[in-house]
Amino acid sequence: MALVLGITLTAVMQSRGQIDLPMACVGSTESYWVKGTSGSLFTWKITYEDGTIVPASLYSFIGSGRGDSIKINWDASLKGGIYTFEVVEFSPICGGFGAPYTQDIILNSPSINISFDGARPDVAVCFGNVAALDPGANYYSYLWLKDNSTNQIYYTGEAGTYKVELVSKVDQSCSYDSIKAVIHPLPNVWLGNDTVLFSNQSLLLDVFDPKIQTYQWSTTLDNVSSVTAYYNKNPQTIWVKVIDENSCENSDTILITSSSFSDIRIPAVFTPNGDEINDKWIFPGKTKSSDPDLNLYLSEVEVKVFNRWGKLVWQTTNDEAWDGRDLNGKQLPMDSYHYIIKFKLEGKTYMKKGSVTIVR
Repeated sequence: MALVLGITLTAVMQSRGQIDLPMACVGSTESYWVKGTSGSLFTWKITYEDGTIVPASLYSFIGSGRGDSIKINWDASLKGGIYTFEVVEFSPICGGFGAPYTQDIILNSPSINISFDGARPDVAVCFGNVAALDPGANYYSYLWLKDNSTNQIYYTGEAGTYKVELVSKVDQSCSYDSIKAVIHPLPNVWLGNDTVLFSNQSLLLDVFDPKIQTYQWSTTLDNVSSVTAYYNKNPQTIWVKVIDENSCENSDTILITSSSFSDIRIPAVFTPNGDEINDKWIFPGKTKSSDPDLNLYLSEVEVKVFNRWGKLVWQTTNDEAWDGRDLNGKQLPMDSYHYIIKFKLEGKTYMKKGSVTIVR
């Protein structure tokens, strides 16, 4: 019959002073020992729950040389789960082997989450803000696996699940858990491009979205999804701020200028002499460069130019500028020419007639 010896397996996580063997963390190096008969020799075998044997290269014998103490590198290549220590004692004095002694240990890894109490499982913020992920203050140390940060609070503006290794202040044990960062998109709001209102025109600004709960306009105190802008001689800057169901807010602004048909300027003279100054006749013209491009709001523009004898010398049906040449590309002489311009604005047809002079 095999010699049965009274072997008591204890463990010490040397850096943490733990006196029992509940768990270890992947990435840590821990020391373990057994106590047996004086002068005995010990052999160790460590197996994973599926029967895989931990390579001997991951642990080494320390201490007296009798094999009663080992140091294990719980390498990141090892899976989280249950590992079993099997220790056999050989006593030269008694001349025999003791019965194998076994003891289980839990190896914690990022794949095994042990929830921490009191911390929020997820933190939601709006796009552009930073989420503060906080497991709480009840831990001795923190290690965020995203970038090995050791701060208690992890700040991020990117959505995702962030895992953290924690060491308890109570019993120095380790655990892994995760906090999810949720980044809500900002609500969509667009008032359109800056625009021009002619005469008695109005413009409906509607930003309705079923996800939006609050609308704040520069023109009204009412919580409404749309307002109407009316013709006004002075430029109008209208803005709206919206807040959605996630308390995320966004805003937009539109500049509305106004113009009457008398503002549609048609140059009376141009100088197509190649000096790049007033070389072309442009309809509609601008008084200054900051004036709005009224051509964007006109449609079906048709321009015809005649000489003093009523002959058609140039025409266009788009926003092409006239360079002072006739329909055959020949330069026309200095003279006054007569034009007829037709265009549509919001479906209504308008006509302008007048004269333009070529000066060379």
